[in-house]
Amino acid sequence: MKRIVTNIIKLDKLYKKPCEPWPKRFKNGKIDAHKAFIEYGVRYAWLYEYSPYDLISWEIENNCFDWANCSEYVVKYCPDKLDTKRFNWKHCSHYVAQYCPDKLVPELYNWEDYSYHVAKYCSDKLDLNRYNWKEYSYVVARYCPDKLDPEKYNWKEDSWAIAQYCPDKLDPEKFNWEKDSWAIAQYCPDKLDPNRYNWEDNSKYVAQYCPDKLEPNRYNWEKDVWYVSEYCPEKLKLMNQKEFNYGENSNEHYRIR
Repeated sequence: MKRIVTNIIKLDKLYKKPCEPWPKRFKNGKIDAHKAFIEYGVRYAWLYEYSPYDLISWEIENNCFDWANCSEYVVKYCPDKLDTKRFNWKHCSHYVAQYCPDKLVPELYNWEDYSYHVAKYCSDKLDLNRYNWKEYSYVVARYCPDKLDPEKYNWKEDSWAIAQYCPDKLDPEKFNWEKDSWAIAQYCPDKLDPNRYNWEDNSKYVAQYCPDKLEPNRYNWEKDVWYVSEYCPEKLKLMNQKEFNYGENSNEHYRIR
């Protein structure tokens, strides 16, 4: 249904009666929505859901639309009216990426804050040189690994995402084994390098997710023996004959006799 482009809203044309005090603001069953929104606050979402009117188009055509504060509503309800020169790219770029990516202008888009949305909703628009790899590398790994640039990717902070979402992109030389070894044990144990793995802090993940990769001389028995007894008790025979505390998981002790 084609909407009625106007600023004059008739109460009897609404699909749902607005809540108080809005009905009292109508005079003779009519209200100038443009003036009302300025005085009482914008209600575009409600208007477009419960009426046949198109106020935004009228405001744009009459050069009185508030682009600075209301750009997001153009994207949602009148994308064909989007003026790239007036649109508030600084605060509303992500709406374009999500609702009308064909209107996205790479030179104007706020990549610093909203790279996430391009990777998630319109990866074909992703600009490798403008994308905020420092903050949002993991989003590329999750939603569009085909766009992943190993030289720009934030391996220091987001190596875990490679292991979880696109292990075929994992570079052992760049991967942050110190911080994210656990992710390899959990999501792609076939990529586990026992010489690089952080056994001191992440031994328990090997016991839980890939016990066949457990190396007794590297495993942190002192800290994580409980996980072996819980998930792969058959490996306990590999432990040195010492007494270890189950740690925070139990008050009991285990002793190999």
